[in-house]
Amino acid sequence: MKRLLNAVSILSLCFYLASRIAVAQTSGSDTVLVLPFENTSNFKEYNWIGESFVDALSELLSVPGLRVVASDERELIYQRLRLPLTVIPTRATAIKIGREAQATLVVYGAYRVTPVQGENAPAEIQGTARVIRVNEGRLLGEQLADGRWASQQFDFGGPLKTLQAMQGRLAYQILYQRDKAFPFSLNQFIERATKVPARAFESYVKGTLTTDPEKKKAYLQNALLEYARVNGGATYTQAAFELGQFYFERQDWKEAAEYLSRLQKRDRHYAEAAFYAAIAYWRMNDLTRALGALLPLTTETRMKSVYNNAGAISIQAARSEAKVEERDRLLKQGAALLQRASESAPEDPLVRFNYAYALLLLGKYAEAADQLRPVITANPRDGEALFLFAKALEKMGKAEAANSADNESRRFLPAYARWQTEWLRSQTLSQVPLRLYQNFNRLDYYDAARDRLAQDEGTNVDAKNLLAKARELYAAGRDDEALPELRRALTIEPMSAEAYLILGYIHQRRGDLDAAVSALRTAIFWNPRLIEAHIALGRIFLDRGDRAQAMTYAKNALQIDPNNPEAIALQRQVETGIK
Repeated sequence: MKRLLNAVSILSLCFYLASRIAVAQTSGSDTVLVLPFENTSNFKEYNWIGESFVDALSELLSVPGLRVVASDERELIYQRLRLPLTVIPTRATAIKIGREAQATLVVYGAYRVTPVQGENAPAEIQGTARVIRVNEGRLLGEQLADGRWASQQFDFGGPLKTLQAMQGRLAYQILYQRDKAFPFSLNQFIERATKVPARAFESYVKGTLTTDPEKKKAYLQNALLEYARVNGGATYTQAAFELGQFYFERQDWKEAAEYLSRLQKRDRHYAEAAFYAAIAYWRMNDLTRALGALLPLTTETRMKSVYNNAGAISIQAARSEAKVEERDRLLKQGAALLQRASESAPEDPLVRFNYAYALLLLGKYAEAADQLRPVITANPRDGEALFLFAKALEKMGKAEAANSADNESRRFLPAYARWQTEWLRSQTLSQVPLRLYQNFNRLDYYDAARDRLAQDEGTNVDAKNLLAKARELYAAGRDDEALPELRRALTIEPMSAEAYLILGYIHQRRGDLDAAVSALRTAIFWNPRLIEAHIALGRIFLDRGDRAQAMTYAKNALQIDPNNPEAIALQRQVETGIK
């Protein structure tokens, strides 16, 4: 039973933390950058611990109202600032990096390791972390009564085998210092931090840091095996991503696709993994799986490379499809995606080439020619573009211009004779290769993510306004008018604890107690510290004569606020049996 409760607790926490569109906490929205912690001891074999703090804290600090700058994005920032990845920045440099990352908070720290002293004695780690408020140039803390600023230092330490618990405790302390109303407990954070077995976590971090190919593969495979052994065969997705990247770089397409396709939408590197998995499948000419990996990204991202590759593979799949209806569907799908790519990057010759090819297949010859002219201007020796341009002009009845373009394509296209033979025989272009982006542009991805976040924050304002209106209508007794506002708010923000609280109140007032209990429990699921929901449930169960359940909710409310008069009154009523 205890294991089940822990699972429910962790599930609740994970759902809460996975949301990127939840209403921001009272302290407002922040962006946090975690820097590698400095190893101040002389034992370099423990340098991996410093990077492990980046990985662990980046995961744990990802809560509503707090965007985390990913490690990949940090590396891009280091490159822009011409800083080596191994540099341990000073406070001034940390602020500079934070500003470049558009971060409002920077976490940095240092640790020292005391290695094993005896056969059974574990290595010990002691360290300190600090958080810089970038815009203010000072450390995270609080204002004292006399007006002075008291900065907060976060100390951690213990046996090395408890490293992940330390990181969970540190993340909780940072979040609590930032927002005293943070609705989760320290134990919940430690449970979340230790969900990856210690040996798997250590192997994973070491695998990401080593430059030795064989060691990298061995570390990552060991991380996957250890995680699966402890978690009933489940996949350690971060290790799977790194191993998939390892095989992709070595052009082992089968193994790359196998590991990269294990990531799900909730995983941090899902978009990049799906992008490279699609290329790996495409290299193996498995176009169905390539599209299966890539098409979901067209609704998740706004990247020209995603639109282009999904469109190009759709066109390629259409060429080899025997069924007319399916071929037409794939062709229209590809053209639509390539049009979106062209709109997002109108000057990109690679996108223009693919879009022109799709337009040719659709019989839109004039539009195809318009797309190809800038491609040829950018590269007058592009034989493939010249060949397509000649065919578009030919179909438009511009014989002289078509012959001129055809003569130029003959000069620069090695496959001209084969392509021209096919064209004369069947008026088809099945041998023309589509052009795909081979690299996932992380900078574009993070820019798109910031745009989505800005839109989400705007959406949250709408949800808050709807909740405020519903609250007023409920207070005025106008429940029928409040319900549509609540439903609209939950459509925008399906994890709003307050919306479910008001919904529970309305059902309770109407006498529909089962619906009230369901709504109030959902409110607690999304915010376990919502004291009003605990009190309301306690009263409902007291009215039903279930004193045990009523006492449970009364005690829960008192744990949240021992001085809350309504919680105290509820407990007294339960103890005396008064309804």
